[in-house]
Amino acid sequence: MEEFDGYPVRKGFHGDGWELEDCVAAAKESPKTFKVPSAKEAPLVEIGDNLRLHFVITDPEVKADPENPRAERMWVEVCRLEQDGVFLGHLTNQPVFIESLEPGDVIEFKWNHVAQVYVKKAGKKK
Repeated sequence: MEEFDGYPVRKGFHGDGWELEDCVAAAKESPKTFKVPSAKEAPLVEIGDNLRLHFVITDPEVKADPENPRAERMWVEVCRLEQDGVFLGHLTNQPVFIESLEPGDVIEFKWNHVAQVYVKKAGKKK
């Protein structure tokens, strides 16, 4: 498995027990309740920015319990800007329901996977 900064890179927008949600598609399905950042913000992303992704749970055992969430909403810190609109980010949260991910793991994603941008400079989104 490829590594970056000593952590495994999770490529292909999915892994054991999870897949990244297409947040743009979800927002189109539920425009009144699901808001996503504008695509105009994507070129402004810099190394160190924090973006929230939704990791949809695909493990059948976890999904079988109605008390469990549909997805884990977790932050990644952008660590590399790839070509063709692909980003890499270190997972900053400890997953509760997805056992195959650990803090520090590098997640490959695209802008359509971004649910939220962390505002950190004078109230302006990057």
